[in-house]
Amino acid sequence: MAKILVVEDEQQLRSTLAIALRREGHEVDAVARGEDGVAFARDGSFDLVIADVRLEGISGLEVLRALRQDSPETGVILMSAFGSVETAVEAMQAGAHDFLRKPIDPLHVTSAVNKALSSRGGFQTAAVEGEAELSAFPGIIGKSRAIRELLDVVAKVAVTDSTVLITGETGTGKELIGRAIHHSSVRHDRVFCAVNSAAFPETLLESELFGHRRGAFTGASVHKKGLFEHAHQGTVFLDEVAEMPVSMQAKLLRFLQTGEIRPVGGEATRCVDVRLVTATNKELEREVEAGRFREDLYYRLAVIPVCVPPLRDRSEDIPYLAAHFCQRFASKLNKPVETISAAGMDALLNYWWPGNVRELENCIERAVALGHGVEIGLDDLPARICETPAPAEPTSIASLQVMERAHILNTLEKVGWNRKRAAELLQISTTTLWRRLKDFGIDSDPLRSRRPAPVQSPRGF
Repeated sequence: MAKILVVEDEQQLRSTLAIALRREGHEVDAVARGEDGVAFARDGSFDLVIADVRLEGISGLEVLRALRQDSPETGVILMSAFGSVETAVEAMQAGAHDFLRKPIDPLHVTSAVNKALSSRGGFQTAAVEGEAELSAFPGIIGKSRAIRELLDVVAKVAVTDSTVLITGETGTGKELIGRAIHHSSVRHDRVFCAVNSAAFPETLLESELFGHRRGAFTGASVHKKGLFEHAHQGTVFLDEVAEMPVSMQAKLLRFLQTGEIRPVGGEATRCVDVRLVTATNKELEREVEAGRFREDLYYRLAVIPVCVPPLRDRSEDIPYLAAHFCQRFASKLNKPVETISAAGMDALLNYWWPGNVRELENCIERAVALGHGVEIGLDDLPARICETPAPAEPTSIASLQVMERAHILNTLEKVGWNRKRAAELLQISTTTLWRRLKDFGIDSDPLRSRRPAPVQSPRGF
């Protein structure tokens, strides 16, 4: 239960919100004026304040700024019937946890409240005991710093209408992040369409995105709407965008520039309003350098880049994810499995997870399907996971920055300071390598200055 203050000058909405939040078990006070809201919340006794932007007296934005100064621990959600993208961005930059557009759906408010309270640590929403799912982002599980930082970015990105490029390894959940962005945006009540660019031949991909007219090609017996037209005023999630043929990249670039679509075999164009969210597990900068991806399209897609961390960088989330999958598959497969043994959990925590969350999900499904008791043990897990040795205790500990610097310098030494070759071995772009050298204060031109001596890795690494 949390203590919440509603600041809304429209009496009916003020009462509706108060009733809805009290039904959720919260203690709620409600006032009509911004000055009263600041006075009530200034002592820090409220966990959360929900305020309209347009109020009698001072505005909701002024309430937010006053609370950030006088009561920084109090969370704030703003709402408005006149919510432009600029106002939403201003609210998020000023420290608001969320920005809601009127008319207000009480269920949407409840979801936003749960998300705000979860992010500030004052409230935990959980579908099962021990699960750390943030209810405003369905399917996203975790309490680690990496996942919380990611969700903070998602919340800020969602209120804009800019194109988003989601990067990350295979199996990290890039489509879930795309759905979370749509779910938290002003387009949340519109269509969300997901398509994998690598799943279609070039001609069929064009038809899938832009539609086609009857007779445009063999088998086109009827007119068909494309996904961009179908998702008008909604969101299209385009996965594996790096696999898109160059000719299709040109068509996608034109769509982003003009907002116009032309069905295959058609002559007339039409405008559609679609937010595009793309994803890839490749480094597009390297694809651009290799000539496989258009540079102008890359900059159009990467207006807001979002990187999803691999599971090995958020290993503290593994117990929560494993418990979530265990419960889901036990219910789906009608199995009595309730928990994971300590030895089994140790094995899950020690494994590297190259397939990320998707590999963990498949592992738990297999264990539940083949298991017989109420507990998943070592015998129920794949051999590759059980045979992974526990990490040795290091004799000394160095920061990641020190280790990265040492690795880059040693790689450069091995290739005679050929930056292009070093970047290939490190699996980064030459631009990224140049930036890291600059960050470390390393002169990357051995002909101009004395070559630095290689830094040895600390003992134990």
